[in-house]
Amino acid sequence: MNRKLIIRTALIVGFIGLSIGGWAATKVQAQLVSTGISVPSGQPVTFLQFISEGEGSTLRFRFLTPSIGEGFKYEDVFDDFQALCDEQIMPAIIQNSLHPQQIVLSMSAVDIPFGGDDPAVLQFFEVFRPENGHCIWEEF
Repeated sequence: MNRKLIIRTALIVGFIGLSIGGWAATKVQAQLVSTGISVPSGQPVTFLQFISEGEGSTLRFRFLTPSIGEGFKYEDVFDDFQALCDEQIMPAIIQNSLHPQQIVLSMSAVDIPFGGDDPAVLQFFEVFRPENGHCIWEEF
């Protein structure tokens, strides 16, 4: 099984686990996602969490990227956001018949709780809108 398929499967399992509250699905997701994700910058990336807000109108995907701030600046990882959205997130959204208006991706140097604010932890965020099966970057 190739790495993209493993990650996509893990995202789907995560969706199912969140929607049915399945502990086993969440455990499988954690095992599969621990293999890492390939991105253009080459930085290490691990999927952390999926959050659905506003009855599915906003979908958030959190990623652990411990190298940001230590050799990888925002400019170095900008293309990673597009690759994550196009290659990992959009296929999972389509397979699960989700229809968000907004997709929010975040990268964090340390796994802190969602919504947490630690000035010592670098985090990057990007927002996309899904359109015809593609991720369209939404500049703030």
